[in-house]
Amino acid sequence: MSRTVIVTPFGRADQLAAACVLSDIPGWVVPLGDFSAVVQDGTDVAGGNEAAAKLSKLTGRHEVLLMVRSEEQIDAAHYRGGAREADVPAGLALSNLPDSLEGLLLETRDPADVEGGFDTSTMSKLEASRSTMTPARAALARTALVWLVAALLAVVVLAFGVVQGLGGSVIGWVVAVLGVVVLLISLTRMRVLLGGGRR
Repeated sequence: MSRTVIVTPFGRADQLAAACVLSDIPGWVVPLGDFSAVVQDGTDVAGGNEAAAKLSKLTGRHEVLLMVRSEEQIDAAHYRGGAREADVPAGLALSNLPDSLEGLLLETRDPADVEGGFDTSTMSKLEASRSTMTPARAALARTALVWLVAALLAVVVLAFGVVQGLGGSVIGWVVAVLGVVVLLISLTRMRVLLGGGRR
């Protein structure tokens, strides 16, 4: 039996759990002092390497520590930006982190017993997406949705105006032009919002 523990700079276990769900990384997520860790059972070194590489892409310039304990040894390494940077002596890694890490790695402590832990299999991708959305991003999404609705209504107005205009109505052409103006404004606002929130 083997156990993998991946220590990340995520300060909140729920955020790490959401990142794991969205990245298809199974396991238990537990708080570990100022960090959060993913605990996986039955994962070999290759599987641990893959999970650590995925998580290190999400942490930017911050390192991720991978520790894989098999029956014979403990493999430890730092990852950054999706790549394995350096091997680390397991004893050194354990000495610089909370004592609970050793218990998790040696299977003397069950991740389900850690307060604040999450089983990623109980979280849906929709729930994970919601939990990673900050209030600012949620407000941005709502604003973009309003402009999307305005754009759809403008298309309806434009179509109505063209039909009326082709029937000989001057007011129909005026309505069509108004629809085009609203559509262009809506599309421009959505592009600005989704392109980085610049106003």
